[in-house]
Formats: sequence, structure tokens, C-alpha cells
Amino acid sequence: MIHEVDEGLRLLLVESGLRENGVEIVFDAPTRDWSARRNAPTISVFLYDIREDVTRRRSGTAEVHDGEGAVVGRRTPPRWFDLTYLVTAWTNRPQDEHRLLSE
Repeated sequence: MIHEVDEGLRLLLVESGLRENGVEIVFDAPTRDWSARRNAPTISVFLYDIREDVTRRRSGTAEVHDGEGAVVGRRTPPRWFDLTYLVTAWTNRPQDEHRLLSE
């Protein structure tokens, strides 16, 4: 499921018009070596923390119903997770980075 969240964030950024302005969108960890290789304005969306939301956890099982409402099985309840992303902008000037982040 994490890849689907990544794709949703990528589409959100693409639809904002960043790519049309020549901005690269990446999901890499921003390291010194990585930043030294940047040669175009870049938005980095880095997943840096995943935690289960235990306040939403349920115990037991949930019933699975068919189209007519009959119970056809049981499954464990879903688990919920909080994904935290670090979004950074990389350009040659801080003003441009601030503009990208505001977009």
C-alpha cells in the first residue's frame, strides 16, 4: 500500500504543474551525495517514518459477507498506519525553494 500513497503524492505534485516548469519529483533520501548531483530544480518527497496507529487497532475478527448478506468467512481487522514524509525543495536559491514549497 505504501507505493500507492507514493503514487498519489506524485500525481498530486504533477497535477500542480511542477513538472511542466521543469521541476523533478523524486522519492529519494536527501543526502549530501544526492544533493551534489542535483542539476535541476527538485522536489524530494522522502518517507522517513512509519508507525502503526494503535488507537485504531481492533481485536478479534470481522465477518466477510457475500452479496446476499450471508457470512462466508472471517478475517482479521485492518491495521492502520501513519506515514510521515519529509518534503524538501532543492534549487540554487532559497527564494526559489520557498516558491516551490508554496506551490
